[in-house]
Amino acid sequence: MIRPFNVNGSLEIHKGDDCFLDSKRIALLKLVKEKGSINSASKELKMSYQQAWHFIKSMNELSPLPVIVKQRGGSNGGGTMVTRYGERIIREYEALVEKHKAFQDEINDSLWLCDF
Repeated sequence: MIRPFNVNGSLEIHKGDDCFLDSKRIALLKLVKEKGSINSASKELKMSYQQAWHFIKSMNELSPLPVIVKQRGGSNGGGTMVTRYGERIIREYEALVEKHKAFQDEINDSLWLCDF
């Protein structure tokens, strides 16, 4: 069935007026986890390093525990690591996205009853 109307939306989690998590921040966390580098993750997302660092700094400041930690120097030249808490946030956000999508689908299924 083709629906003339549908509801769209994305999931953002805020703390006060500040965005803590959204799809861009989760994508960044996942790529930092995979690549071990903010720079590599930001390039893949076509995001400036400055923007990526702003997201990470903001998440760490808003979070009760660090989401990402930087490791300096060493034989491997340092890098960036997503913490266990950061990994938990990724899993929980993705579960919320699934619930959000199911809710949108439920609303969209009922829209055909509306006479707009």
